[in-house]
Amino acid sequence: MKKFVNSIENILTESLDGFAAAHADLVSLGNERKFIRRKALKAGKVALISGGGSGHEPLHSGFVGHGMLDAACPGQVFTSPTPDQMIAAAEAVNQGAGILFIVKNYEGDLMNFEMAKEMAGMNIETVITDDDVAVENSLYTTGRRGVAGTLVVEKIVGAAAEAGADLKGLKALGDKVNKRTRSMGVALTSCTVPAAGKPTFALGEDEMEMGVGIHGEPGRRRVKLLTADAIAAEMMTAIMAELEPAKTEGVLLFVNGF
Repeated sequence: MKKFVNSIENILTESLDGFAAAHADLVSLGNERKFIRRKALKAGKVALISGGGSGHEPLHSGFVGHGMLDAACPGQVFTSPTPDQMIAAAEAVNQGAGILFIVKNYEGDLMNFEMAKEMAGMNIETVITDDDVAVENSLYTTGRRGVAGTLVVEKIVGAAAEAGADLKGLKALGDKVNKRTRSMGVALTSCTVPAAGKPTFALGEDEMEMGVGIHGEPGRRRVKLLTADAIAAEMMTAIMAELEPAKTEGVLLFVNGF
């Protein structure tokens, strides 16, 4: 896969510099590029922080701002950010009302955010997202993976935080939204991690992977190319089987491309 890069070693630093420069009215770059933070912090507001490996842009830095995250900690490509990044972000955006970590269910993310929570010495709660219905366990997780539904949690909880909800209420809301959010992915080709220089897995020209993970983890099954209608039907059947909404309930449909 061809990419517009200067050097593999500087992909993250240059992308963060460019992002912060392009959106200088909204965000600023933390010391040593450890995090992206919201520029206009709101006094007395619970601070929302998320993060994860780079390579899924605009997740998470692209969702820092009014009504969403106060800070995001980007790791190297497909690599969890480190606890010192999270602590630095928490210190920078803490407004005295507590901090909520929103963490995707991957072992590295969970471990590092938990370490940061213990080391920071602040009032911190955590919401863990695990919305992927494709597989129960994967290379990086015990239980379901946290994928696109993380954005739904960030947006709904972010709006509530902006409106003045307290930390306990935001934690409960985040858990509730996650519980009622389900996702499933599909891949026509493999991603290529820049440092590896080759596709993560091989897919034939006439093949697709149903339920693939965001790092290229195996999905439910590999099949010959299906029609758009058939793909949508299979994904929605799997998602709705877990959600089981009542006929009187509304459903938010979110189609994502990261």
